[in-house]
Amino acid sequence: MKFNLYDFDGTIYDGDSGVDIILFAIKKKPKVIFTLLSSLGIVILYLLKLRTKEEMKNKLFSFLKYFPETDEFVKEFWDTHENKLKDFWVNEKSHKNDVIISASGYFWLKPIADKYKVKDLIATEIDPLTGKIIGNNCHGKEKVKVFYQKYPKATINKMYTDSINDLPLIEEAKEGILVKKNKLYNYYEYKPNFIVRFWRWGWGIYHKNEELWNYLIVGGLTTVVSVGVKWLLLFTIFDASDGKQLQLAIIISWLAAVLFAYVCNRIYVFKSKNKEIFKEMCQFFGARILTLLMEMFIMWFFVTLLKLNTDMWIVIWTIVTQILIMIFNYIFSKLFVFKKK
Repeated sequence: MKFNLYDFDGTIYDGDSGVDIILFAIKKKPKVIFTLLSSLGIVILYLLKLRTKEEMKNKLFSFLKYFPETDEFVKEFWDTHENKLKDFWVNEKSHKNDVIISASGYFWLKPIADKYKVKDLIATEIDPLTGKIIGNNCHGKEKVKVFYQKYPKATINKMYTDSINDLPLIEEAKEGILVKKNKLYNYYEYKPNFIVRFWRWGWGIYHKNEELWNYLIVGGLTTVVSVGVKWLLLFTIFDASDGKQLQLAIIISWLAAVLFAYVCNRIYVFKSKNKEIFKEMCQFFGARILTLLMEMFIMWFFVTLLKLNTDMWIVIWTIVTQILIMIFNYIFSKLFVFKKK
């Protein structure tokens, strides 16, 4: 069996059908917005790696309880949104060998699959009455797994997508087709403009050591937070000429910077899934206190004790200590705070 596979959102459909159906629901019944606002907590927990993507989507799509007549709701949605289907798909004479494979909900894609008489629809199973996901989210490598479970001896002739997230399926296909608006390109031969090529080049370098680059980026942003909070305090409520107020501003800015660094390191750098957040946070603050004491000792030893206190030497020791702090903070975080089990 030979099939052509199509991603849906951004490929066949101009946009994200999941986002559009939520917006459509809000338009139909404004009270849905309160359900979405109540989902903010679980979205934050998902970002903190304390909830799965499936759990987050379960909460987001719980608004479906307001639409017990699901078939009618979906029909109304497509009456106003079918015009967002792309011309290359609509104008295709036959879809009898085509399979739509998408992370979007099966129940709202089914009418389109039926209307265009596709061979099959593989999508995320979502209970239309509760919004709960049944099974796994059909995304990325999961698409490959689900497809071959259903068609173990199938051959993928062409894979149509607009996203790099479908690279696992592209690699399985004889030909990858990249969809940009209504234009189709060979996935591997597509040559974007200079800006996009430069971006991809930088993105490739970034992904060779994603953790380290994320750490450096977060480190830079942490410095901005520290300096920004300190500046804000000293130029608003504190007096820089008062020694006690100056030290208090330094302590508050340090606390704000370390808290910011903890959240960002947990989510974006080390991608921790440890549910003992308080314990992990205490370890992180403890490690930062150690490097703070190290900085204080180095500056005292070289600047105060050895009298290397000219402007040039102070700049040198400041740079040296910041480099050492960045290195030791990374080591402490990786080996002791966010260590993998």
